[in-house]
Amino acid sequence: MARRVITGCLLALLLSTGIAPGQEVRGIVFYNVENLFDTRDDPATRDEEFTPAGTRHWTRERYDRKLLHLSRALVAAGGEALPLFIGLAEVENRRVLLDLTGRTALAAGDYGVVHADSPDARGIDVALLYRRAFFRVLSEAFLHVPLGQAGTTRDLLYCKGLLQESDTLHLFVCHFPSMIGGEQRSEWKRLAAAAVLRRAIDSIQCRDAGAAIILAGDLNGRPGTRAQRALGVKPAETRRVAPGGLYNTAYHYRQAATGSYRYQGKWQTLDHVIVSGVLLNGTFAWQAARRMEVFAGEFLLEEDKTRYGKRPFPTYRGPRYLGGYSDHLPVRLEFTHTLRDTVH
Repeated sequence: MARRVITGCLLALLLSTGIAPGQEVRGIVFYNVENLFDTRDDPATRDEEFTPAGTRHWTRERYDRKLLHLSRALVAAGGEALPLFIGLAEVENRRVLLDLTGRTALAAGDYGVVHADSPDARGIDVALLYRRAFFRVLSEAFLHVPLGQAGTTRDLLYCKGLLQESDTLHLFVCHFPSMIGGEQRSEWKRLAAAAVLRRAIDSIQCRDAGAAIILAGDLNGRPGTRAQRALGVKPAETRRVAPGGLYNTAYHYRQAATGSYRYQGKWQTLDHVIVSGVLLNGTFAWQAARRMEVFAGEFLLEEDKTRYGKRPFPTYRGPRYLGGYSDHLPVRLEFTHTLRDTVH
């Protein structure tokens, strides 16, 4: 009798959380971490302000506090378990990633790191962290975005690997060029990044039309921008899903009163998770939710006393050190695996 009661309670708990028996739910998280620099001067980049003698007075104590804050945000954004994948923007080098994954609560996840220094003038890059227990990297590449005389920007990260040694997954992590100079006047730069990304995706899909693809990043634009249309991205909640299509899980934030970034008192979502159709239509062992979530934990927010409401609690506001987390909020997409039957 007691055993039946316990079994019934467990089943009720699974149903109440939306997790069916035989399913495993993991999180894919992306976070623009707002200038994760170490305290050393790299002579090859313009990082002098993030040194103890620089204008930001960036000390070891401040750096360590930043690491602990970011790990707290990432662990919380992951949900019930540590995230399966973490895409990051605005990290300086591999050293800060090893500190983040080795000296904080993320160490429990045994994360591998995919990263390379890119030509960005300030030295900020994108990176991918992955749980080694679930994913094995087969290949990686860093795609250059040519901007001509307009300067340099972050490379686009590409990684191919095996999920649980059986399912091939292609991942991209991106940080498109900023809107400095105005959104419309700078859109050509994001179109250039989108063109590079589209060619890479076409190359994958020429070999495998039903490839499982995840694209996470700060695209410096709301859902539905020209750059996203150039990628061929559609809303993830569309009725018909093509296996080779690309679907943005952030579309429900397009007209929302919340988002992942706040500018001049207005929320907008610049951070996205885009997936290929096979991750939505049931044909791949792992399936993505159709709606990405912005994780807005209270500890990540502060009062906006000039424009009212709340806004992300950053490390700096202008030159002033606040000791917060980031000027962006992390975003999370649920990734569900239906467990295969095993032979006993």
